[in-house]
Amino acid sequence: MLITSRKESALSEKDEYCLLGRQARWPVGMYSTLAGFAEVGETMEDCCVREVYEESGIRVDPSSVRFVASQPWPFPQSLMVGFHAKAEATTTMDDHDDDGLPLITIDKDEMEDIQ
Repeated sequence: MLITSRKESALSEKDEYCLLGRQARWPVGMYSTLAGFAEVGETMEDCCVREVYEESGIRVDPSSVRFVASQPWPFPQSLMVGFHAKAEATTTMDDHDDDGLPLITIDKDEMEDIQ
């Protein structure tokens, strides 16, 4: 899950939100946290920064990336690793659109309502 801020100033609890993306082939309304695979020689934290930028155009502050949890993933014999991170203050979703996938942001408190 990616937690970022809408404000260019200091973060506060009320300004946090979750960035979600989707694949074009998924049913309407289906979203997921951003994900991807680490490249050879890449740290998990660097992978998080790169994948978020590639999929959303949002630049993550590398010093903000924090490990949350991991989960074995049966296919393709991988380990899923989750992080919290904060966006750099000067980035927006319009800065870059490499994958061209739809993105949404929701308040972090709304995450509990999503199944």
